[in-house]
Amino acid sequence: MLALLTAVPAHAAAAPPVRGAHRPDGVVDPGVLRRQAALERLADAITGVPGHRRATVPGYAGHTIDPQQGLLTLYWHGDVPKRITDLLEHTPPGITATVRQTPYTLWQLREARDRLVEAAIRGDADAVWNAAGPAADGTGLSVTYTPDSYTPGTDRRHRSLTGEQVATHAAELAGVPVDAAPSVALMATATRHSDASPWSAGAELTAPGNAFCTSGFGPWRGRTAVLLTAAHCGTSGTYKTGTGTEIGAASDSDIGLDITVINTNGGPSGRFYDGAWDNPSGYSKRVVGAGHNSVGGLVCDSGAMSGVHCGLKVTKTEYAASVEGTWHKDMDVAERTDGSTIAVAQGDRGGPVFASVTGGEDMQARGSIVAGGGQKAVCSPTSTRTTCYDTVLYTPISPVVDRFGLSLA
Repeated sequence: MLALLTAVPAHAAAAPPVRGAHRPDGVVDPGVLRRQAALERLADAITGVPGHRRATVPGYAGHTIDPQQGLLTLYWHGDVPKRITDLLEHTPPGITATVRQTPYTLWQLREARDRLVEAAIRGDADAVWNAAGPAADGTGLSVTYTPDSYTPGTDRRHRSLTGEQVATHAAELAGVPVDAAPSVALMATATRHSDASPWSAGAELTAPGNAFCTSGFGPWRGRTAVLLTAAHCGTSGTYKTGTGTEIGAASDSDIGLDITVINTNGGPSGRFYDGAWDNPSGYSKRVVGAGHNSVGGLVCDSGAMSGVHCGLKVTKTEYAASVEGTWHKDMDVAERTDGSTIAVAQGDRGGPVFASVTGGEDMQARGSIVAGGGQKAVCSPTSTRTTCYDTVLYTPISPVVDRFGLSLA
């Protein structure tokens, strides 16, 4: 299972966000980030659709990027359209691209993934996986499972299975090859403490029912200023800051995307808290629009419990997983690239995921934190005692903008 990141309150207060000099965990060379931006522009030009609609492109199976080498690898089923081959033959300086044939399209792999999700939701015998997603190279699916004898998110017991047995059974249901690996239970992540209007992302929220979560990006919905957070934090009622100031009431939500929209008293700052969870200056950065995620790309996240973590490498897209018994589809997954940082902590849920597009201070919105997974990691200092993980699962920003009709500056 995935870990919901909910946390107890902390008592330190943070000042309103300001600019300042700070180097977060996992700082990446600006040249690498510039190459990443060029690679992602090329990927967007190839598909020609928002990230959450790439499966609708006939023949498209996936792509990966390597910002260190400036390389894009496109995976395709069948003949590649001339429009795309022309793009790949005229890449920007310092960028190279290659095409590899695959046995399946992304559309086919998503259908196969959904068959596994439906079996798990029904509680079919031996459907013990807690997550499933397509391989970026279009060769099949990967699933994870907890090696204990309980079905994820339930109190149902199942017989103990080896990874090979899980993979074989999943492949029979999915109709495509499947790799299986054990994983810790996925936990939902749900504290910066004394935010004020204009509201910023990455701040502590006191949710209805007194749960603690993290604020997401602050877009506009028509002429209404809103703030995003995780649906598991609450889909109705009033949200407040960590020190009790009223932010506004929940107006809409989507459990599948794990998003709640809060109509705010006041406007959004267009910024998010950066730096450590207890940074006394309230250091922040600006959000400049939204972008799509690519396997191999680098992102950062920011949570009120554990602060900012950068240099997280995207390893999966179009991923489905059971988070404390609720299945979420089409998430993206990013992992830490070394042992110097964590990816996320309980208490960070609903917080922003973002990426640099220039190597400078401005950042692009990429998603909203849903859960922590992979393996438990040793926590660096956090707001309160908590559990940390080396992997973060998040809802990409593209379907959120589309679903709720939002605009990000």
